[in-house]
Amino acid sequence: MPTRNFARVGLDRVYLPFAAVAFEVISRCEARGASYIATFGSRSLEEQAELYRLYREGKGGKAAPAGLSAHNYGLAFDFCRDGDRAKPGLQPDWRASAFKELGEESQRAGLVWGGTFADAPHVQWPSYVNATDLAPLRALATREGVAAVWMRLDKERSSPFWRAANPKLAAELARLGF
Repeated sequence: MPTRNFARVGLDRVYLPFAAVAFEVISRCEARGASYIATFGSRSLEEQAELYRLYREGKGGKAAPAGLSAHNYGLAFDFCRDGDRAKPGLQPDWRASAFKELGEESQRAGLVWGGTFADAPHVQWPSYVNATDLAPLRALATREGVAAVWMRLDKERSSPFWRAANPKLAAELARLGF
């Protein structure tokens, strides 16, 4: 497992089945010669609000309002490509072309790649991509916490309807023992 690629994020705040598939995606990218480092995983509502404020002021990257980001529920990662692995530390390569392998491998695994909506560093769990999709998760997390969101996702994953709607991800999860 490429745990070093995820050293900057708190994996205990990320939905475990999503993290496991993301590890596989990054391993496949590494095998293709593309090294990606997770720069963001789960974010608190306060962190998300600050990122959104900076985005609106033109001082930061793309960000959704607090509660309307999959990051708020441990369902997304943002990655950066290491542009020069021979140099110590992370040498960020933010060019759109640097995310080709990430996009291909994420989609191959059944995850949603942000490059399909102008956010190439972003990878997330399917079905919760826009504000309408995320609103029920926000309500549930507000009432009962993020653990309740993950329990809901566990129930969804067990349904034949979910597996039929997400065949690549369902196969990947089954292969990984979920």
